[in-house]
Amino acid sequence: MKIKLSVNNQEVIIRLQDNPAAAQLVDMLPAAFEFRDFAGEEKITNFPRPVSLEGAPRGMIATAGKMFIYAPWKNLGIFYKTHSLISDSSLIELGKVESGLDVLAAQDQPFRAQMKIVSE
Repeated sequence: MKIKLSVNNQEVIIRLQDNPAAAQLVDMLPAAFEFRDFAGEEKITNFPRPVSLEGAPRGMIATAGKMFIYAPWKNLGIFYKTHSLISDSSLIELGKVESGLDVLAAQDQPFRAQMKIVSE
């Protein structure tokens, strides 16, 4: 399944993983998210409602383009730069950006993005 983030009249397309965490995100869509930069390598936001981490596969390599849940904070993020090449058990992979990563990287201020399902 793919989702689309609409950011300032531009698109980011993300292919989702088939896992319980990604299914929770899909159940919240369509929705608007307020993103902000974190550490100069990722855009982060809060979910519109709490997420359960039960059954969610832990461990992800934090490379550019990965969408994830950061388990300690239970928030959503997208790496636009590679953070590490070592698997991090505090990350739960939701998907991978197929196009538009440059759109996210170019946002130098907090921004609002509409997120919706674009294909099953």
